[in-house]
Amino acid sequence: MLYFKHSALAKQYHVSLRTVHNWIDETKQGKLDLTLVDAGGKLYVANTAKNISLLTSLVENRRKYRNTKAVKNIYPKPEFYDLYSEAQIYDIVTNLEIHHEIPRQYSYMDQGAEHWDTYAIRLATERTANILNSTVKLLSISQHYLDELLAKYKKINIIDIGAGNAYPVRGFLDHLIKQNKMGRYIALDVSPDMLGIAKRNIHEWFGDAVKFESRICDINYDRFSDLLIQEYANENARDTVNVTLLLGGTLSNMRHPDGAFRVIHDSMGINDIFIYTYKLDTQTTRNYFDFSTDPSQIRLADIHRFVVDLLNIDESYYTVELGYDPRLQQRTEHLRLNVSLKLIFKFKAGIREVELNKGSSILTWRSHQQTAADIHRQIERNDFYILNSTQTDDCEYILSVAKVKSD
Repeated sequence: MLYFKHSALAKQYHVSLRTVHNWIDETKQGKLDLTLVDAGGKLYVANTAKNISLLTSLVENRRKYRNTKAVKNIYPKPEFYDLYSEAQIYDIVTNLEIHHEIPRQYSYMDQGAEHWDTYAIRLATERTANILNSTVKLLSISQHYLDELLAKYKKINIIDIGAGNAYPVRGFLDHLIKQNKMGRYIALDVSPDMLGIAKRNIHEWFGDAVKFESRICDINYDRFSDLLIQEYANENARDTVNVTLLLGGTLSNMRHPDGAFRVIHDSMGINDIFIYTYKLDTQTTRNYFDFSTDPSQIRLADIHRFVVDLLNIDESYYTVELGYDPRLQQRTEHLRLNVSLKLIFKFKAGIREVELNKGSSILTWRSHQQTAADIHRQIERNDFYILNSTQTDDCEYILSVAKVKSD
């Protein structure tokens, strides 16, 4: 008979492992009518319709009759409502309700953008390999190939998705300027604050040699094809190519990265080039968790705590847990709750409450662990044709060059 692992049951019902063990103990004592399975001398809850119905009822009743004194009522800070639109707040609330997750893109707003810039600068100055300096290295290694690929074009437009502080693309832009091939530079990012940092850096590095353009864009949903129309049919169209960059593993944080791949695919033209970098799955990377501007910190890193602090979730309410989930093939960062919380959100139409049990967790960060073969399959299943692929000598980072498949 199939059965639930204790950890899977705790995750599915957002309860602690202790609660799962209590269910099994109470069943052994005749207090609950769950069907148990003995596997290797250990008891587990059987995966049956009857058990699922009973567990759902137990969780609902626990929530209904829980001692209200044991629940912390949490009200987001006023800045939370100043910073995010009601649609964005709705997205945050529904993700907490459905997935027990804070969407990563909202961490790059306001001071969150400054935290990320500080962290990225630290990565750029490190001697050991990381996603930022390895991306720069891979672009440099691939430069000769890219020159050959783009040789017939007089102007090259750059569309930089998830531009951040623009540091990864700096060397590539400098190369295009020296070749007198620099066309438009268009930075796309969900955060207006990150775009402000990118604009500041581009102007500081290149002055008037690069005309900065930008758009607030959530690549999960927002196509950017309209930005490219002005060159698509003009007299210089044959001499101009668009190169779309997705650098630094932005998509690894998303629940369903293929959705963003489709948006990118549907925004590109037949001759356009797509360049993608990623941190690969190795035993070393599965154990890699270094998010702080100061690696000696043991608290939730600044680049991940911005929304948590705006929600007014105090540090004493949670314990940070870092790990690798082999079932989902993801590195994850969770906040394991030490207390039960009720988050109370204000909308124009009224109030919405989100209850989170003690022992349940909130996902603040994920990274899909993929091999080079996984990356190639992902690119190809989203209707791209891979032209070239390069890895660093430590086999931990990859750069792939692709174009849209044509029928």
